[in-house]
Amino acid sequence: MALKQTGAVNAPHISICKSRIRDFIGEYKPDAFMSFISQGHDFDSPINLFISEYLGADFFQHFHTQLGRTKSGDVVLQESQIPAFPDIIFAVMPKWDTALSNEEKFLSRCYRNAINMAKSNGYKRIVLPALGMGKSNFPHRRIVRLSLSAITSELAAPIEEVVVVCAEDIMYTAYQERLTALGLLK
Repeated sequence: MALKQTGAVNAPHISICKSRIRDFIGEYKPDAFMSFISQGHDFDSPINLFISEYLGADFFQHFHTQLGRTKSGDVVLQESQIPAFPDIIFAVMPKWDTALSNEEKFLSRCYRNAINMAKSNGYKRIVLPALGMGKSNFPHRRIVRLSLSAITSELAAPIEEVVVVCAEDIMYTAYQERLTALGLLK
């Protein structure tokens, strides 16, 4: 698990890693990690199934109550009750439908709101999964551009590092290319 790191030493930076989030979290031990939940509050992504498996059935019931009337772009903090497991910032992801909808705006809002929540809670090390193309086949380069733009616009102390964990080679390569093009990758 090798991290490719951006930015200057002693300044907030972004790193990318090729790994499964399940493996990475245990080894890296972040303060928090970001996960996505669909606008309809479906909890069926591999990462969210891992979370509910790790935190148990009580977590799932409590969490659905917390979601309430959240909408696309909103974030909800779930503090971990297990010392070895980080807090989780859930971002409510928009449903992808057409090129004419506001999904780019809402996806950017997910990232900005999650980074701001992390800052307001004093987190220093944040992990987030690279969104794949998913069922809707949303263009991966577009996701990378949107996510990095939103993250870099909000990245500041107390956050020291944001790690984007890529399970798929195509996403890892896209993040690496974009960070290089921006002159941020060491």
